[in-house]
Amino acid sequence: MRSRHPDCYIFSTSNGAGKNFIGASPERLVSIQNQQLVTDALAGSAPRGQNTTEDVKLANLLLKSRKEKREHQAVSEFLLQRLQEMGLKPYQLPLQLLQFSNIQHLWTPIYAHLPADIHPLEIVAQLHPTPAVAGVPSAIACDKIRQYEQFDRSLYAAPLGWIDNRGNCEFIVGIRSALIEGNRARLYAGAGIVSGSNPDKEFVEIQLKLQSLLKALV
Repeated sequence: MRSRHPDCYIFSTSNGAGKNFIGASPERLVSIQNQQLVTDALAGSAPRGQNTTEDVKLANLLLKSRKEKREHQAVSEFLLQRLQEMGLKPYQLPLQLLQFSNIQHLWTPIYAHLPADIHPLEIVAQLHPTPAVAGVPSAIACDKIRQYEQFDRSLYAAPLGWIDNRGNCEFIVGIRSALIEGNRARLYAGAGIVSGSNPDKEFVEIQLKLQSLLKALV
């Protein structure tokens, strides 16, 4: 996975009873170094092209897509609002692309100064789950997920990371992931559903995301 996805967060955690949760996540939930906070709005996806011309064409279509930009805006506005509710003054960089080996996303980095009296885990609790993995409004969306999803997400999309005694931390979103038990693996991936979403295209996107782990495991 490290060799296939050097630009992703490669992770593995175990419950000590034979189950391992692994993944290659592209998405940082929050990073704090010396009271400087960074979080990523990462939503809106397209495949990579087979050559430079096709790659540029797919990137331009992604940047111009109203549907993908609307999906991305829901995430960026949520992150900004949640940070502002904590009294922070976040600022964001212009919309850009974050490209990986098999997929590319709309990406907006968001920054803020974190006062010493706010614990990093308060930030994690405030930002999780983002609309990218749960929807908005959060409470209603989570109720619908519990109602309609006929499976346990396990640690899929959970915040995973580390924290030290000086308030530095880094947490990622546990997507593009798999639960390993013995010689069996259950792979997890998802897509953001908004007005204008096409079920067939969303299914293709999920299959593309599943390839991240499938090719590494099989």
